Amino acid sequence: MSEKLESLHNQVIAYLKDGKFVEGIEDFYSEHATAQENSNPPTKGRKAMAATEQKFQKKVKTYHGIDILATAVDDQGHGTGVVFYECVMKWEQTDKGHVEVEQAVVERWKNGKIAHVRFYGNYEPGPLED
Repeated sequence: MSEKLESLHNQVIAYLKDGKFVEGIEDFYSEHATAQENSNPPTKGRKAMAATEQKFQKKVKTYHGIDILATAVDDQGHGTGVVFYECVMKWEQTDKGHVEVEQAVVERWKNGKIAHVRFYGNYEPGPLED
């Protein structure tokens, strides 16, 4: 993997800007990746993360996008390292109305894929239905 970590991360952000959340998980996360919102238990595995995101997307009526406020990249080479970024995301949600999430995100990359992501912010998604 010779692609720079910043370039890989920017591709993830492009997906987020386009509202391609499930596709981003499928294309950029390792098979055994974990994702964690605040202090909630982590979701383990790319398939489980994609399934959870699909359930959540049923609650989103209109997506208004993401604004990246700051980014820091620790590129350790070969698609490995850490990306920290701060963002604001906005959408209309069936059970909450207008949602504006301010969060800091930590992505840990290994061999060109996200191995672990953690979200720190002011959002709790609530129950997800099948």
